[in-house]
Amino acid sequence: MSISKQLKALREKTSLSQKKVAEELGITQGAYSLIENGQNSITTEHLLTLSRLYSVPTDRILKGSHNSIMMSSTNGFVPLINVEARAGFIENRDNEQWMSTLDMFKLPGYEPAQGQKLFEVEGDSMMPTLMHGDILITQHTEDLSEILDGSVAVIVTTKSVLTKRIKKDLSNNAIILISDNSKYESISYDLENILEILIVRGKITSSLNVVDMDANKRVQHLESQVDKLQSDMSKLIEKINKLV
Repeated sequence: MSISKQLKALREKTSLSQKKVAEELGITQGAYSLIENGQNSITTEHLLTLSRLYSVPTDRILKGSHNSIMMSSTNGFVPLINVEARAGFIENRDNEQWMSTLDMFKLPGYEPAQGQKLFEVEGDSMMPTLMHGDILITQHTEDLSEILDGSVAVIVTTKSVLTKRIKKDLSNNAIILISDNSKYESISYDLENILEILIVRGKITSSLNVVDMDANKRVQHLESQVDKLQSDMSKLIEKINKLV
């Protein structure tokens, strides 16, 4: 199916008029009509706009494949906010167009839900629980009372994105943010400066527990020496008792 026929089919399937689609593209109805008739080409900008409008991948428009998958939160994909994207996320977290530029992933073992996001861990403030580079699977929460004290969460403030344990201080309209790394002090944060709280439901990590074989051998040797010492002490006590 040609691009022009594919565009017409998608428009009719969603019951949109040529006038409405032309308005979305910022062109006249006549100009859009020429695109659907194959007399005018489609620009990359228009292609991306139509992809978002119909919630289909650009490949679907270009090739007409019904097997193509649109990676968006509407069909179970979750955006990843890596370290580089954090600053932009604070300003654009409600901007669907900006969010659509992020890498999207499906999570095995997790049911798709509204408000899910992936965050890359930065720094060592939550070591040893979380390592730099770990990916956190988070879920947006509206009700602070549902958060258990001690829960690990991603806290989006007006200035930064933090990963901490939470202790509620509702009497002071604040929460206390606690690091697992003892080098970092706990801080109190006013709720009015917090834009969003996302509870950590799981993590993806490349840091595996490595067994120190030499250390194990040293422990086994020490245990053997302790057993031998206990045996020698028992024999010595037995000899002393015979002398008495």
